[in-house]
Amino acid sequence: MMCSSTDGCYSWCGCLPARAAESQGRLTKRVSANRASYTSFFFNQPVGDRAAVFAVKHGLRAIIFGERASTAIPLWIADMDLPCALEITEALQRRMTHPTFGYTYQPSEMWAAVQQWLLEEHSWQVSSDAFVFCAGVVTSAAATLWAYTSPGDCVLVMTPLYEPLQKLVEGAQRRLRKHELLLERGQYVIENDRLLQDLRGCKMLLFCNPHNPGGRAWEPSELRAVAELCHREGVMIVSDEIWSDWCIFGHRHRPMALEACEGQGVVTLMAPTKTWNLAGLHASYLVIEDQALRDQYLAAVDYAFLHYGGTFASEGMLAAYSLGKPWLQAVKRHIEDQLLHCEAFFRERCSPEVIALRPQATYLLWLDCTRLGVSDPARFFREEADVILSPGADFGGTSTAQFVRLNAATCRRSLDVALRGMAAAVAKVRAGSRLLWEPASEAQQ
Repeated sequence: MMCSSTDGCYSWCGCLPARAAESQGRLTKRVSANRASYTSFFFNQPVGDRAAVFAVKHGLRAIIFGERASTAIPLWIADMDLPCALEITEALQRRMTHPTFGYTYQPSEMWAAVQQWLLEEHSWQVSSDAFVFCAGVVTSAAATLWAYTSPGDCVLVMTPLYEPLQKLVEGAQRRLRKHELLLERGQYVIENDRLLQDLRGCKMLLFCNPHNPGGRAWEPSELRAVAELCHREGVMIVSDEIWSDWCIFGHRHRPMALEACEGQGVVTLMAPTKTWNLAGLHASYLVIEDQALRDQYLAAVDYAFLHYGGTFASEGMLAAYSLGKPWLQAVKRHIEDQLLHCEAFFRERCSPEVIALRPQATYLLWLDCTRLGVSDPARFFREEADVILSPGADFGGTSTAQFVRLNAATCRRSLDVALRGMAAAVAKVRAGSRLLWEPASEAQQ
């Protein structure tokens, strides 16, 4: 794709010259030694005081939840209290040795690494000119609303859903419509008949694949059914796939774009930030394979330079997609162990008051606290157990107000302290009042 700018190439433009070959050589240096470092011991070491480095998850506890929460264990925001991949930190450290930090573009070899990753990990062959950079997935989701819808248009989401994706619809002065997913045998499912009704009159479906907070890795047949219904009703699909690399327990991610109908426009939002815990680098991208849709998007963001990224976004993405697989494979094993540990603990110590729903993707555990008998489970555990969890009401309103979301991406020692505190809080409820609910059914357990 040729560049039309008189001031230089756009960050998405495929005509940017490749960096010298030695740049890849310096990235691959010491990779064998790093790969051997990713043991259970590596992920179970404390990462230090994250409040001191301005981490939202730690440093804003007291501001958001009150002074008592300043020492509570933070298992809420979806980033990891785990050490980053050594290949990435080394790449960033090497870049810091250069004494300048001026305007930076996203180089062609970075996009080549992303291309290769999508092909190898998700069987998706994407042309290099389909990529558009953006600082974050929420920002790019908002930009798709600006590009493809108008104020007053109806946008459908499936709840429960990550709250910022819901807020941005109304913030952009679009009408938010909610399709409530059905919880069936511990997993969320899509009811196609109801979905068809909810799609009518909508301009866009803002889809979450894999699903946050429920952790569903949607099956190809489910994606195909959604795509066909959207195609029938003339509804555009914007698919948030930030969790695409986080399928666990043998599940696989399938991009929505691969199940779309012929000629159906799908815009996919992806990022290295959840995959490698790089949210602070502000790096994400869109995959827009249809040129007309891509041009329409660029017209909405080009004047504000929203398709450019910073110095460390480029370096971090290049290192992550080139060299990050060994770390990701190892951290997934750690998370699977953490989640199974949580399941067993809740089953033995907190059932039937707290029921864990095993995720197929993400490092997040969706907990059903319906039988706990408290009006606000997140506040209850924050005050009684000194554990900060994400309130279920943030994701689905009253229908999920009895749920909480637990982030298991931490070391085992911190997780165990949190779990013991939660069990002690449940014991207080048991000792202080007679439970009015029947024991959990076998299906729930």
